[in-house]
Amino acid sequence: MSIYLSRWTYKYTYFFCTFVFMAKSKFIKLTEQEREELLLGYKEGEKESFRRRCHSILLSHSEKKVMEIKTILEMKSTDSIRKWLRTWRKEGIEGLKDKHKPGRTPKLDINNDKHVKVVKKAAKGVVEKGEDLQGQIEKELSILISKKTLKRFLKNLSTNGNALEM
Repeated sequence: MSIYLSRWTYKYTYFFCTFVFMAKSKFIKLTEQEREELLLGYKEGEKESFRRRCHSILLSHSEKKVMEIKTILEMKSTDSIRKWLRTWRKEGIEGLKDKHKPGRTPKLDINNDKHVKVVKKAAKGVVEKGEDLQGQIEKELSILISKKTLKRFLKNLSTNGNALEM
């Protein structure tokens, strides 16, 4: 009985593997406008993950197989690539963008002009008068912040290019 089962399993596995590997590969077909949109996303996308997804769709359009795309992008698995291709077919370029992830709103936000102005003003006071930066910001904004939060905000502020515009 076990020999029969193992032979059946072997034949079934052989048939299944042959069927999977002989199946025709599906490539993404893009219009010129979609191609231009993806090229822009690949070259100028804000996040590296979005640029990588755009690149994978462009590679598929140039008739690269999923395994080849995996090698080019230096990925460990093809699962993500297949998911990106499915998402592209369903949602287009909007599906490739990162979704909003819920979380706590930041106490100091780099996109909040009031926060940026208060921090710059307080930083100027520290340089000129030797005042307490953290205390000054807490007083102006009526919030409590940690030193780590302030340090992170200042780091983001300086990498954003706003630190030099005092």
